[in-house]
Amino acid sequence: MVLGDRTVAADLETAFVLVDAARRAYQVALSEGLSLAHIAEQSGHPQYWFANSLLHVVDVYGVQAGEAAPVLLSRDVLADLKLSDDMLVLTGPDDGQTQCSDLKTPSDQVERYLAWARTVY
Repeated sequence: MVLGDRTVAADLETAFVLVDAARRAYQVALSEGLSLAHIAEQSGHPQYWFANSLLHVVDVYGVQAGEAAPVLLSRDVLADLKLSDDMLVLTGPDDGQTQCSDLKTPSDQVERYLAWARTVY
C-alpha cells in the first residue's frame, strides 16, 4: 500500500503504539514544563488526553474492522469514533463496537507532535 512517496510499511517500521506515543508525549511535556502537560492534567487522565490529541494532530494508522492491513486514518473516520479507555482501539460512539485496532503513529510523527507542543502557550 502506497501513500504519496512513502509506503505504510515504511512508516510503521519505527512506529509507536498510540498508548506509548501518548506516554512519551506526556513525559516530555512534563519534563520540559510544557503548557500542554498542565492542560492534560486538568482532564484527570493526562495520558488519555495526549492520545486523543495525537489522533487529531498527527498521522495515526490503524486496522479497520474487517480488514487486515493498516491504513492512515483520515480525519473523517476519526471524527465518528471514540478512543477506548485503554487507548488500544477506536469504537463506534453509539454501540461501543471496535471499529479500528492496532493504533500506531510513526516515530517521526511523535517528534512532529512534540515540536508542535513546544509552540503551544
